[in-house]
Amino acid sequence: MPFDFLGTFNKSQFERLAAYARDQLIYVDARILHLTIEQNRVGFLKFTYDSAGKPTNYSTGGSGASPTYIGKLMAAYEALGGDPFYDLQTRASSDQPIFFQKGDEAVSAKIMSNGEPIPQLGLADAPSGNLVRQIKSWINPSLDRRAAIERKVRRMIDYRDQLQTEIDELKVIKAAAETEGSLENLISEVNLLLADPSYRATGNDKGGDPFGKLTLAPYASYEPGEDRAGPDGVAVERTEDGYTISGGGGTTA
Repeated sequence: MPFDFLGTFNKSQFERLAAYARDQLIYVDARILHLTIEQNRVGFLKFTYDSAGKPTNYSTGGSGASPTYIGKLMAAYEALGGDPFYDLQTRASSDQPIFFQKGDEAVSAKIMSNGEPIPQLGLADAPSGNLVRQIKSWINPSLDRRAAIERKVRRMIDYRDQLQTEIDELKVIKAAAETEGSLENLISEVNLLLADPSYRATGNDKGGDPFGKLTLAPYASYEPGEDRAGPDGVAVERTEDGYTISGGGGTTA
C-alpha cells in the first residue's frame, strides 16, 4: 500500500506524502464537478407539509423529460400501489437524526425527538398479529417488491449524503493554510510535530532513513550516551535527537 503509515513516520516519509498530496490538488475541481453531476443524476427526496404537519407533496429533482434516479424509483413505487406519504418513512437529511429525548437519574427517556414513544416489550398483541399475518400472507410478494424499492430509495438518499460529504471535504482541502482542515493547514500541523523533540512518534531522520526502516524502533528510556549498546553491541532507539544508533564506540543520529 502506498505511504503505508499513519502516526509513526519520519520526515523523509512525510515529505514524500505531502508532495504527492499537493500534486493531487490539480484534480480537486474536476472531482467536485463530477460529484455534483452525480448528485444531480441521483436526485433527492424532499417532502412538503401543510400547517398541520401533514405531507402534501414531494419532489425528487430533475424534470418530467429527465427524471432523476430517485424520481424513477418513486414512480415505480407508486405504480406498485405504494403511498409515499404513509408507507415510505424517510428522514429529511443526515443533519436531522432521530434521538432519545434526555431523561434524568430517576426517569429514563420515554419519547424520541420526532414525538414517537420508545417502544416497550410485552405488547400482548398475539391475537391481532396472527390475523394480520394471515391477511398479508397472500400479498407478501407484492409487498416485498415495494419494500425492495423502499430500500433502494433509502440507499440513494444515503449515497447523495455521502457525495455531499466528499464535496464539502474537497472544498476544505483546497482552501488556504489559514483554514482548519485544509491540506496546507494539516501539513503545517504535522511539521510542528516533526519539529517537536518531545514528540517521538515522528522524527527528523535528516534524510538518512527514506525507507522508514527505523521508525518502529523502541523509545529510549533516557537519552543515550557514549558506548551504550544492547546485548548484540548495537541499540536502535527513538530519542529527542531522532532515531539513534548507539554502540560500537559512538552514537549516530
